[in-house]
Amino acid sequence: MVNKNVLFHALFWVYILVYIFLVVWEEISGSSGILSSLFIAIVNVLLFVLIFYTNLYILIPRVLNKYGAALYIILGFAFLILVSILGLYLPLFDDIQINVDQYSNFDLFKEGFYYIWELSLFILVSFLYWYFVKHKEEAQKALQFQNDKLKAELQVLKSQVSPHFLFNSLNNIYSLVIQKNDNAAIMIEKLSDILRYIIYECTKEKVSLQSEVTLLENYIQLQLLRKIRNEQAIQYHIQGNFSNKLIAPLLLINIVENCFKHSDINSSEDSFLSIDLILNSFTLTLKTKNTFTPNNKEQGIGLQNLRRQLEQIYPSDHILKIDSTQNIFMLELVLHLNE
Repeated sequence: MVNKNVLFHALFWVYILVYIFLVVWEEISGSSGILSSLFIAIVNVLLFVLIFYTNLYILIPRVLNKYGAALYIILGFAFLILVSILGLYLPLFDDIQINVDQYSNFDLFKEGFYYIWELSLFILVSFLYWYFVKHKEEAQKALQFQNDKLKAELQVLKSQVSPHFLFNSLNNIYSLVIQKNDNAAIMIEKLSDILRYIIYECTKEKVSLQSEVTLLENYIQLQLLRKIRNEQAIQYHIQGNFSNKLIAPLLLINIVENCFKHSDINSSEDSFLSIDLILNSFTLTLKTKNTFTPNNKEQGIGLQNLRRQLEQIYPSDHILKIDSTQNIFMLELVLHLNE
């Protein structure tokens, strides 16, 4: 693919060469000498190039971008007049002998006006080139920088999920090992499967929704392998065809982990915990509800990360509702999956 900058400058210099040829041909046709004709053309070209590149590389980046349009217009107009006067004092018009006595000549005024107009076209062309090429490139670089920044931040958020999840799980396994509970070995196996998925699969921008559902089920089974006092109060319901759907990794596990972490399911006989995951076409809904002790209202780093990831990945395709009534914490996440 040809670079736009190279292509434009090539076309610009092709125009310059054609212009020189036409001027020389016109002068030769008018019985003028080839050297004088070539001199006229070259001087014109030098002024065209001067005003074009001065506007492109000095006035626009150093005046327009830094000090605004007002100063740019003033300096640009002044520079145009200066170059025009320089061109008029040089013998650029083959049919007019320029001297002080002829400045009132109408033909000179007309030729001078056309000359200023021709020079202003080069200012316009250089400005349009900057806007449609340089400006677009700068905007694209700024957008790329913003995307790279968001990806880097998102990667940090994902990296916080795994240690947080691992820390909680290892604590549970440790307590079972101390109790010499047989479920400790099974929990290690489940945890190994979960960590393998997190390490090797969750580096992608989107993963299979079915894999994420499997992750949730493994995590819930991991929790049920603990000595939970009120295990029968845990309800988990899924509905929908999760195959052929993609989702950003580790969003759902954040919610479920937070649900278990802050619930009082292991300390109160009246506690409960429910998880409902429903997929309807491309709309995924996850609802959780759990009781908690009144002095344990902290949402933790999990939900903080969840909010930030949703804002970055699904800015206009999600609804997150969180409510806390007395000792019941409720969360509802609605995701509109695009694929």
